[in-house]
Amino acid sequence: MAWWYSQLHLRGSRLRINILISGELFPQFVASAQRAVIQFLRAVGENASQIYHRMKEVYGEQCLARCTIFWWCQRYEAGRVNIKDLPRRGQAHVATNSGTISAVDELIRQNRWITTHEIIVELSISKGTVHHIIHKKLGYGNVCALWVPKHLSENQKTARMGVSLTQQFLH
Repeated sequence: MAWWYSQLHLRGSRLRINILISGELFPQFVASAQRAVIQFLRAVGENASQIYHRMKEVYGEQCLARCTIFWWCQRYEAGRVNIKDLPRRGQAHVATNSGTISAVDELIRQNRWITTHEIIVELSISKGTVHHIIHKKLGYGNVCALWVPKHLSENQKTARMGVSLTQQFLH
């Protein structure tokens, strides 16, 4: 896990930025922290190229791309004050939440032969969302038209081994 600490020195004054978050776990916080640095350095009077070089020294491979830094500099020069991303067009990804996941899991537990189309109709969510929930979130696979967990728990492995050994001694 890449935890990092950074400092910037500015013309006699010292701006200290302590970032105690992981870029892998919280990329949105890392990006907004870097946008705050861009906004500050732009207000101090540095140009986009200088900002990029200073940030590259401090952040290394976690640094925003050069074109992204230039884009944010243009926005701040145009008068933007907010460092957060603006809302984007398109439908928000709200279907994959804990309520939907538990509803899909409950439908599958009630009827192991349920089809994805029946789940789509029942919950009014997209085919891609149903597929993502079943395979990625819940870890089910479809074997002979029956939804089964892909991985056995320790209890299931022990029970399977017991049955296997019993069958071996019978023959």
